[in-house]
Amino acid sequence: MILILGVFIAYLILMVVIGLYEYRRTKNLAEFYIAGKKLGALAVSFSFFATYFSTAAFLGGGGTGFLLGFQWSAFLIFFHILFAIVAWLIIAPPMKRIADQHGVMTIPELFGKSFGKSAQIICALIILFFFEFYMVSIYKGAGNLLQTMLPVSYLDGLLITAVIVALYTAIGGFRAVVTTDIIQGFIMLFGAILLFLSLFYYFGGIEAINTLAQTKPELFEFGKLGPKPVVDAGMVIPFVLSLTFAISIAQLSSPQLVVRFIAAKDQRVLAYGMILTPLIVGIFAICVFSIGPLGWLVIPKEEVPTFLKDVDRVVPYIAMKVLPEGINALLLAAIIAAAMSTINSLVHVSATALVRDLIQNATKIQDSTALKLTRISIPLLALIPVAFAVSPPDIIVGIVGVSFSVITSAFLIPLLALLYSRKPSQGAAVASMIVATAVCIIWQVYFYPKYFTYPVVPGLLASALTYLAFNLKNKP
Repeated sequence: MILILGVFIAYLILMVVIGLYEYRRTKNLAEFYIAGKKLGALAVSFSFFATYFSTAAFLGGGGTGFLLGFQWSAFLIFFHILFAIVAWLIIAPPMKRIADQHGVMTIPELFGKSFGKSAQIICALIILFFFEFYMVSIYKGAGNLLQTMLPVSYLDGLLITAVIVALYTAIGGFRAVVTTDIIQGFIMLFGAILLFLSLFYYFGGIEAINTLAQTKPELFEFGKLGPKPVVDAGMVIPFVLSLTFAISIAQLSSPQLVVRFIAAKDQRVLAYGMILTPLIVGIFAICVFSIGPLGWLVIPKEEVPTFLKDVDRVVPYIAMKVLPEGINALLLAAIIAAAMSTINSLVHVSATALVRDLIQNATKIQDSTALKLTRISIPLLALIPVAFAVSPPDIIVGIVGVSFSVITSAFLIPLLALLYSRKPSQGAAVASMIVATAVCIIWQVYFYPKYFTYPVVPGLLASALTYLAFNLKNKP
């Protein structure tokens, strides 16, 4: 326990020191928002990777395999690698070119240049509202992990995570976000590989797979395992496909990810990132998403129902049960790094949306004033989700569930339109964002309990059809 605590404290101190160091290099708004568009390939790739994978990847992504088996692992790994390639091949190059042409610093601002001020405001409002609730789940994962692995309460875990992230992000801006992301990304990747190799060594390598195949053969079959209501409805395959698709396609349009393309130094950086990012995403996905089913080899039979109800506990349980304390310390650092590297970007993007895309849109203020306001808003936006994460009511849990779908569905179609359409339609873009948001919420409340298909699927379809309908209507 002492070793784990020591590693954790050293990690937190390092994050704050980085924030203080980057403060001296952040001299204007462009530096604070997008690091002056000077990021190299390693910085952009590892920052993209570290921001995308949160505690949900280690805890939920790894643990859900205990419930769903290797069908979960197979689909999730495939979609992650596929959409990592698509994001850097289809989205990154034209986004960088158009953003440089317009001199924009945020994703809503890019929408505003292409679709008008109303699109910029709607985009910023969606970010502010749904990012705050998206952070609730990440804080919850961090709090649960710290409570399990350290002598701290759940509330203390929430506050430690929020205060440290708010501190180094507000001080150092996007430079601090990216620099900490690089370190956190290496810790996460190393931790994932170490966890994978340690577990397979402990369980006897291929022998572990053979044992699982004999004792729990349904882990290797499609459509057999899932939550009881999903299995009873015969909707396991749509459930698994839509969920893994929803999680992975976020790489194409989530503002906290694609803003890295704008911050890249040049197109050459993106060309290198096109090779590096899918590689590290793929390695991480294979190492983490394939370990959940191994829980059946170590979790006592009498405790299985408890873990099936809360799969987020599976990976920490396996780690604490079978791994030495030194490896556990690194694993804790890796999972907390995953949480902080995602929260810092969500808070940073939310603060820039609030100040750049809403306040500066409503009233003329100097960039120096905007910089101060952004720094002030970061701690406030970082602490709001903590209040909900302390004891999330049912309605908050529902909003958290739909947030990921809204973020992807509302932005992907307009983003593709502004990147590839000669004359992107303002009305079509605004309508598609509003309709996608509404459809995701309605689907989550009324149809998901029946069809068990994640809201991103109908949300994307509704967004695409709305854009096409408005586009055709406005053509002479």
